Amino acid sequence: MRSILVTVDDTPSAVAARGLAIALARQCGAQVRGVTALDVSDLDRVEPVPIGGEQYAHDRLKHRKKLADERRARIAELPEVFRRCLADEGMDAECATMEADVRAGLLRMIETCDLVVTGRDAEFHLEAIDGLTPLVDHIIAKGGRPVVVTGPEWADSGPVLVAYDGSAPAAKALQVATLMGIFGTSRARILSIGREQSAALSVAERARSFLALHEVEADVEAVATTGNPADVLLRRASETGARLLVMGAFGHRGVREILFGSTTRHLFDNAPVPLFIYH
Repeated sequence: MRSILVTVDDTPSAVAARGLAIALARQCGAQVRGVTALDVSDLDRVEPVPIGGEQYAHDRLKHRKKLADERRARIAELPEVFRRCLADEGMDAECATMEADVRAGLLRMIETCDLVVTGRDAEFHLEAIDGLTPLVDHIIAKGGRPVVVTGPEWADSGPVLVAYDGSAPAAKALQVATLMGIFGTSRARILSIGREQSAALSVAERARSFLALHEVEADVEAVATTGNPADVLLRRASETGARLLVMGAFGHRGVREILFGSTTRHLFDNAPVPLFIYH
C-alpha cells in the first residue's frame, strides 16, 4: 500500500480517522493525504415562507448566512490543522479543499489512492451525528477502493477480527486486506457465523489456510446461530479487544442490499472498532 486518503472534518470520528490513518501509514509505509470540502448546500437551500412570514424568512436567512460564514471559517482552518498534526508525527502531508461538485471530486481523488480512511459521520458539515452519513455511503458504494470506517474510538493494538462467511465479498475483502498489509504483525481472529457450527468451522479454516500462505497467524472461532450475525460480531469485537474488523458485506438481494443491508448498516452504525470493507 502506497497512499491513504483520509477525510478531514471536525468531529470526534474524523479525529479518530486521522489517528488511524497515521497508524496504518506507519505500519504499511504509505503516504497520507487529506481532503475536506466547503459544503454549505444544506444552509443555502430555499425554505418555504408562510403567508405573512416575511420577517421570519428574513431572520432565518440571516441565521443561515451566519452559520454558513462560521462553517467557511472553520473549514478554512482544517488543512493547516491537518498538516500540523501530521508534522507532529514526523509526516509530510497535504490536505486539499474542494468547493464544488464535492462528491464527484471526491471520487476523482479516491482514484489516486489505495485506501480511504473516514469517520462514519463525515459530511464536511463539522457536526457529529449518529450513524453512517450519505457521504460515507457514497464513498463505499462508488469509490472503488477499500474503505476503513471508524467511529470516535480506535486502538493501535489488539487482534484483527475477520468476519468470514465464505462468500465472494468476504473472500475478496480478506484477500485485499492481506495484500495491503492491513494485518501488520497483529494476530488475526477469524469468526465464522452460520446455522451449523461444523459448517461454520470449515469456512473459518479455509480463511486461516489463506492467511497462513501470507504468514499471518490466526485463531478461528465458529458460532452457530439463527439470529442477526451483527450482534455476534459486535459482541466479539468488544470481548476480544480487536483493533479492526475486516469484513465483506452481508445480504443476497442485489448490490445495494449487499452493501447496505440491515446487518451491514447495523455494524457501520454501532461497531466499537473501525471496519475495513471492500466490495
